[in-house]
Amino acid sequence: MLTMEGSVSMTPIESIYEVKAVVIDLQRYSSRDTVVSKKVQIKYVELIDRFFRENVNFVEPQQRDCCLNDLGYFLSLMEETVEHYYLEVEE
Repeated sequence: MLTMEGSVSMTPIESIYEVKAVVIDLQRYSSRDTVVSKKVQIKYVELIDRFFRENVNFVEPQQRDCCLNDLGYFLSLMEETVEHYYLEVEE
């Protein structure tokens, strides 16, 4: 499994892609086993918190609740944030 700890030398975009990779990887561990499911959920929340902490200038705090309840929304928000970083670099 991939780690969750971003490197200090990572760019914001690299960090987002790392979070996204771990989120996708976690989906393989979802199961009916409540212990495994609980651990996956804890990691997922940690990843969401990391994403919001690292991208405070591009996301609204109230979007966090949507991310907690909707994986697709979280993945989409990460892609939108990457696009914002690319647009910022071009300006």
